[in-house]
Order: sequence, then structure tokens, then C-alpha cells
Amino acid sequence: MSILPEPRVLIMQALGFLIVLLVLRKFLFKAAGEVFEARQRDVESYYSAAEQDRKAAAELKADYEQHLANIESEMRAKITEAAKEAQTLRDEIIAEARQKAEQALARAEEQIGREKDKAILEIKTRVADLAVNAAAKLIGERLDDEKHRQLVDNYIDELEGIAK
Repeated sequence: MSILPEPRVLIMQALGFLIVLLVLRKFLFKAAGEVFEARQRDVESYYSAAEQDRKAAAELKADYEQHLANIESEMRAKITEAAKEAQTLRDEIIAEARQKAEQALARAEEQIGREKDKAILEIKTRVADLAVNAAAKLIGERLDDEKHRQLVDNYIDELEGIAK
């Protein structure tokens, strides 16, 4: 017995193997190749879609971060503006209060001046009356009131001139 089969059997088996191989290649390998290629296209399309989604997400993130930065910048600007307005309003209120205080002080000084003038006039009148009465008692007779007042007013005016 020989290890090698008969050449005819060997040729038939090789021929059968080639026919099976051609049939498999024609029907099975071609269909399997198409399935593999379709699957590869699907995987590639998934990867490209994922890459596009990643890029879109990165763009959205960048836009969002830019938007947040703009909002923060606007917020800081509004806070600064509000602080400036508050300072301006504070300065205006202080200036208005000072002006009102100065006006009140001026009115008070005017009132004091009027009261002082009124008091001085009243004192002059009383002094004149006292002087007239004293002179009348000393002299023993009454002089004309108008003349006495004139003499006393002149005397008071002289006194004021000396005091100044």
C-alpha cells in the first residue's frame, strides 16, 4: 500500500475541490465579500458621522464659551456702569444737600441780621425813651419829644461811631 493515492483519484479530488472552490467563490465568497464591504462602509460612515458630530459639538462648545465670555463682559460693564451711576447720584445728592444747607444757613443769617437790626432799633428806641425821661426829670420840664429823640439819636450815632 502506498501513501499516495492513485493519480486518477487525486486528480478527481483536486478537480472536485476546484469546482467546490469556484462555486463557493462565485456564490459564497462574493456574497460574504459584499456583506463585509457593506459593513465596512457602515462602520466608516458611523466613524465619519461621529467625527462630524464631534466637530459640531466642539464648535457649539466654542460658541457657548464665547457667548458666556460675552455675557460676563457685559455683566462687568453693566456693574461698572451702575457703580458709576451710583457715584454720580451720590455726588449729586451730596451737592444738593450742601446747596440746601448753604441756602438754609444763608436764610438763617439773613433772619439773624433782621432780628439783630430789629433788636438794635428797639434798644435805640428804649434808650431814647429812657434818656428823654431822665432828662425831663433832671431838667424838671418836658421838652418836645421830637427834639429829644433827635438829640438822643444823634448821641447814639456818635457813640456808635466811636465804638467802630
